[in-house]
Amino acid sequence: MMRKLFVLLWAMMATVAAHAAAQPGVSPGDINAAGELRMLSQRLARSYVQLGLEVVPAAALEQLQDSIVRFERNLERMQVLAAGVPPAGPSIERLRGDWAALRAAVAEPADRTRALLASRRSLDVLESADRLVVTLEAAANGVGARRINQAGSLRMLSQRVVKAYMLYSWGADTAASRREMESAADEFGRGLTTLAALPGNTADMRTELAEIALQWEWLRTALSVEGAGSYRLIAAEAADSILAATDRLVRLYERPESR
Repeated sequence: MMRKLFVLLWAMMATVAAHAAAQPGVSPGDINAAGELRMLSQRLARSYVQLGLEVVPAAALEQLQDSIVRFERNLERMQVLAAGVPPAGPSIERLRGDWAALRAAVAEPADRTRALLASRRSLDVLESADRLVVTLEAAANGVGARRINQAGSLRMLSQRVVKAYMLYSWGADTAASRREMESAADEFGRGLTTLAALPGNTADMRTELAEIALQWEWLRTALSVEGAGSYRLIAAEAADSILAATDRLVRLYERPESR
């Protein structure tokens, strides 16, 4: 009797384990990919504004095209993930619609009116992508997921603040653009302080955080000069440097030993 009970219990445990294995979980890479969608929405809009302003237009066009390719690749990854994380489904569907509107907004040559439209569409995408990140972070339920989200937010803000700066320096809805620029800058500063104070940051993480802080000071200098056109190139280059460093930081937080 006991032997039969043991066999039955073992079979039940094996069934539960097999079912769990069949349900794809939310990996650190999934959190990163979803967070990257937030950044790409702002990088795409920023590149589009740069094209209109003719600030290193060849590089801006390359970044715009790269952002589209990467966004669509990550969006497909999210669609596959939704099969195992049903709560993410509605956010992904909304994200698809907002993304289609943003792509349409950047399909024509940029002028100030179209640049403002692209910025507004990019904020819709950002909101939808952020909801998706929050859903996935809750499903992952771990310190590592939260840190990836926090660092990924800096990655997005580096692009959003320069997008708003470019619009402001162009004279495109200056009051709203300045508010967005200042709000994003404040959020970036707070986020950087929070990350730097996290316990368990490794030497490599501290190196990246120091690099981000250095580049942030360069960018803040440009932001403080009332949107002067001569500082647009400095702002663009600083945004690229911060993006590269924050991306490396996110990948460090992805590693198993950091969780």
